[in-house]
Amino acid sequence: MSGMLPLRVTDPREVGGYGLIGRLGEGGQGVVFLAVSSAGARVAVKVLPETTDSQVRNRFLKEVAAAQRVARFCTAQVLDAGIFERRPFIVSEYVNGPSLVEVVERDGPRSDSALERIAVATLTALGAVHAVGMVHRDFKPGNVLLGPDGPVVIDFGMASVPGMTTTGLSGQAAVGTPAYMAPEQLAGRRVTAAADMWAWAVSMAFAGTGKLPFTGESLTAMAFAILHGEPSVGRLPEPLGGLVRRCLSKEPAVRPSARDALSELVAAGAQLMGPLPPQAAAPAVDDEPSSPSTAPPEAPAPPDTVEHARGSRGPVRWPWRAVALLASVLLAGGAGGLALILSRHGPSPQRPAGTHAVPSQKLTAETVARTQAITWILRQVSRAVVVSCDSDVCTELAQQGFPNLETLGPGSPDPLGSTLVVATAAIRAQFGSRLASVYAPAVIASFGSGNARIEIREIYSGGTHALRAALQADLQVRKISDTQILANSHVTVSAVARAQLLSGAIDPRLPTLIAAITAAYPVRIVDFGDQAPGGGPASLLRSMDLATHVGAAHLAAPAYVSWIQSLVKAQRAQFVPASSELVTLADGQTVLRIEFAAPSPLSP
Repeated sequence: MSGMLPLRVTDPREVGGYGLIGRLGEGGQGVVFLAVSSAGARVAVKVLPETTDSQVRNRFLKEVAAAQRVARFCTAQVLDAGIFERRPFIVSEYVNGPSLVEVVERDGPRSDSALERIAVATLTALGAVHAVGMVHRDFKPGNVLLGPDGPVVIDFGMASVPGMTTTGLSGQAAVGTPAYMAPEQLAGRRVTAAADMWAWAVSMAFAGTGKLPFTGESLTAMAFAILHGEPSVGRLPEPLGGLVRRCLSKEPAVRPSARDALSELVAAGAQLMGPLPPQAAAPAVDDEPSSPSTAPPEAPAPPDTVEHARGSRGPVRWPWRAVALLASVLLAGGAGGLALILSRHGPSPQRPAGTHAVPSQKLTAETVARTQAITWILRQVSRAVVVSCDSDVCTELAQQGFPNLETLGPGSPDPLGSTLVVATAAIRAQFGSRLASVYAPAVIASFGSGNARIEIREIYSGGTHALRAALQADLQVRKISDTQILANSHVTVSAVARAQLLSGAIDPRLPTLIAAITAAYPVRIVDFGDQAPGGGPASLLRSMDLATHVGAAHLAAPAYVSWIQSLVKAQRAQFVPASSELVTLADGQTVLRIEFAAPSPLSP
């Protein structure tokens, strides 16, 4: 939007009371004019393709209303909108500056602080867009303007109006610019904020290297590379490079949100260009279904669920595997995946008569452990996930409304048709050492002790050796991420906490929360611990003790603690800790203890 061309003979001279001065750009989405308001202010007026469809007009007005709620930080404010001679138009703040693509093509790739500012500003903008429930759908360097006050994102939310679609490989309308489209977007599937994060990663790779991570000699070849190839992002500075790679995961749910990605950059020392975007009340999603068969909003199907027949041995990737196996999608990522496998099997009838009685004390211990395990599953496991269990556990889960269950009886050859195994004493006895060494090596939660112990185990293709290799790689990435917390000038730590961070043993949800806190106030970490109930050997340190008074915060202890607790409660559901309370330590020191429950990749 840095240059202006004269108006054409066929162009109107006024649209909606705004006097047009010249053309700023033209494309498949319409024409952008430089205009003057009645108050004499310069504005950008975008005139979209003609439509007489009342549904399209209603959609347009809905998009405009949402766009006007987007915070102004790092975005071009939407000022007005309307219909001009059957053509929708939208009026936004005029940003006097070149686009990111113009600057890179003219001056070469951005680096150092310039690249960092672009990354921070664009994440701030996308976070603001997602916070009001919108999806940009066409984020790209051409929609990032480098104005006098810094980078500004434009055209958010307008990609769903007529004339702004590209046909995807499925034949459905796929909104966006192909080179920056996520695999699910290119395939014409339902689009969420995760597609914007893919486009952001492609844009940052282009900004930092001058090259796209996926290329091809034709649109078809490029689409194939996006759908099936591995990205080539070149040498980007860390932690930006790691974020870009994670955002280019084929699995939408593995990609960090704009807010989480921004928090990681801030934790590494980047400077905010506005307030940290608020958490969205619900995940931002394009509410236009991509096909008539899309599930209704009240019961949406998981976008990346894959259905396998019982007995299938092929690995299927599922997005949250990394958290359950010690590799957070927020800070670690990578290392292969498992499956969200839909099952048509229900629970078996109650155990037949003739079961031997057990001593009442043992029965009580088993009952307590079973109740705890069932409660954990109901609270933390997606209803799309298949859980295998014995008849008692499956029956209780079914009575509580859990749909996808695989009952393991004496004739069951293995539990491989499921994602999780509820390993009671009977299940452990049935499968013996194969359960831990071959089928389900990861214990992500455990309840009870002795023979009454019940473990929540996770199926992992390849068994123990493959799992150990994956976890070792994730550990190295997590160590790098945790050391970035130590480099944050707003964080001070005790000697114990420093050693814990350097070990890579911290649940990645904690550093993410620390980053969010330090965007506003400094923190002092006293210790990390593992007090939360249910965590198995495949769990990390899930609690932290924070000092209740930090002089540099310039707040009294009660106000400081209250602010942190308010921030904790404002997190998205899967990132809300199990508890946040004041605790007095043995040495008499009072700390704020924040604890997460046993990590689960399978939140409802």
